[in-house]
This record gives sequence, C-alpha cells and structure tokens, in this order.
Amino acid sequence: MLSSFLFRTSHLLTLLPYLLSVTAAMASTTNTTTIKLEPFTLSSPPGTDIWRKAPSHNAFNAPTHPSPLPTHKLSSFQRARLTFSLPPGTQLRQYDQAGLLLHLTKPGIPDEKTKWLKTGIEWYYSKPYISTVGCDAWADWSVVPIPSYTSNSSRPSATIEARREKDVLGKSLWVYWIIKREDGTEERIPLREVNWFFAEEEGWSVGVGGYVARPTKDGGDEELGVEFAEGVEVEVLDC
Repeated sequence: MLSSFLFRTSHLLTLLPYLLSVTAAMASTTNTTTIKLEPFTLSSPPGTDIWRKAPSHNAFNAPTHPSPLPTHKLSSFQRARLTFSLPPGTQLRQYDQAGLLLHLTKPGIPDEKTKWLKTGIEWYYSKPYISTVGCDAWADWSVVPIPSYTSNSSRPSATIEARREKDVLGKSLWVYWIIKREDGTEERIPLREVNWFFAEEEGWSVGVGGYVARPTKDGGDEELGVEFAEGVEVEVLDC
C-alpha cells in the first residue's frame, strides 16, 4: 500500500504544474461585450472646458456624446477607443480640444469632487498636441507633439485608446495613441499610466464618450465642430 500511495503522490506532483496552468487559464478567461456607438459630430461654444486647478477653479461644462454619458460599473470597464478630426489649424484657437472622456462617479460624491480623465488633441500655441489630463483631486496635464502635422491647412486627427492593464505591481489605466499604418497594422504609443484610476472600484461607475471644448472666448462666438468618424468603442465585462 505504501508503494501504491507513493506512486499516486509522485504522479500528482508530476501533474501539478499542468493542473495549475489550466486553473490559471480558466481563472483568466473572461467574457466581454464590445459596445459600438455610431459615428457622430459634436460642437461646442466658447467658454466650455473640463479642467480643475487649485485653489478653486473647477469647470465641467463641455458637451459630450452621448449626453448624458452612458455609464458602466468601473469594475467591468476594460477599454475605450475613438477616432476624431478637428477643423484645419487655420480655424482653431488656443486650447481648442476634443477626444475621449472617462468620468468617474459614485453615489454620495458631490459633482465638484468626481474624478475624470480626458485624452485627445489640444491646440496649444499654434500647434496640435496629443493631450492627456487626469483629475483625482486636482487635474494634471501632459502633451505629446504630432510630428506628422506640418500644415495648418490640414485637419489634426488621432485615434486614442484607454485600457485596463495589470502587472506584478498592480492595476492601472493605460492611455495609448494608436498610429494606423497604410498596410492596416497599428502601432500603440504609450502616453500615460494612471495608477489611481482603479485604486477604488467598489460603488464607482464610469461614463464613457466623446467630448469637445473651446475654453477661450477670444475670437468670437463661433462653435468648434469635431467629427468622430468611427464613433466610440467600449469593452466591458459581461455581468
């Protein structure tokens, strides 16, 4: 009996790495749903923005599409992507912007203390930049030049994706600039890792959509119109 027991134990130990790998694969297999919103255009009047700066400035009045933003449980959110084009540079003014908005809300949290992330294109000192702003308590801002933009007669365009990722240190939201090549392949350029985004998920929801803002009123009352040629794509876990 002892020899039989030792044989069975040895056999199980031999299979253990395989069993663990199968279990891990099953645990990591998840079902998701991709929600696609149809292409749209969105316009914004002057005096609109999404920006929070100490000690007291707190603006959140930019038009969005859809409006109101459709919300999902933050714990189910996996990624969001959109493609958009601003008017030619000759029609843009300082701080004109558009792109992807992720708005975090929770019952009991006042509007002035909700969290958000916006990423897209912003016109800054006569040039377009890929712009990302994250707001936990206060907003921060980073910009990346667009080397391919060489003429103000052309339209600044971009594809942006924000997605949940995880490594050995934890989870975060990564923001990417997607460069589409002529052969159909894509290059994913990392813009920002946002480590606070999933730090607290219980009870939080995320609204996802496109936004357009024209903060400055200098230059008249003309609205900023932006084309979102591929709509919005959102991937969430199935409940």
